[in-house]
Amino acid sequence: MALLFLALITTTVTLGQKYLTANIRAKADSILRTYIGDTVFYKYCTYDTNTYYEYKNIFNKSKWQTLTKVKKTKGKFVNIDMRWFLSIPYPKCPAFSKIGGMTSFVLDSLLRPKEKPYLDFIPDFYWNKDSCHLISKEEALAIARQQNLKSGIDSLRAFIQYNTDTKKFTWEVSQTLWSKKDSQNNNYGEDEIVIIDAATGGIESHETQFFSAVY
Repeated sequence: MALLFLALITTTVTLGQKYLTANIRAKADSILRTYIGDTVFYKYCTYDTNTYYEYKNIFNKSKWQTLTKVKKTKGKFVNIDMRWFLSIPYPKCPAFSKIGGMTSFVLDSLLRPKEKPYLDFIPDFYWNKDSCHLISKEEALAIARQQNLKSGIDSLRAFIQYNTDTKKFTWEVSQTLWSKKDSQNNNYGEDEIVIIDAATGGIESHETQFFSAVY
């Protein structure tokens, strides 16, 4: 009886769909290229070698395997979350001249896409081929210096951030007010931070924050 049960399981899994990994890559690459274009795909797109697929083993248990480790998928193929890194230069926007992030989408058991590639980290001005009309790093630093800053122990730092939900850019200008080492030799201390609307130059917040552990 046990042997018959095992035979039935083995037959079911054996009949499950399997794919050559090269074919999966080709299918997924083709889908992504329709959204970002051949130039961006071939010049500024890097496949994430940690991409995993899900399959069922002979006991119908879910397992995961890195796609690049095999030439053909194992067991009964369930789905795969295909992932790539994008790093696109955009000289039309000096303040945000490098657009980067991870794009991904899931292919089902028949290698059909379950959603569009995630591209929310790419701002609208890129698709519109427009300038971003954002203040520069130097302008952000100048605005922050006008905010009655405290005396810090280092120079002002500034980096720009893009909120994919609100589609809004902000500059974060900060300095360290004081810093010490804990018993594990990790830094802790206090930062002063000014958040600036990168489109209008308006101050969104000005506060101090404690930091601890690894800095």
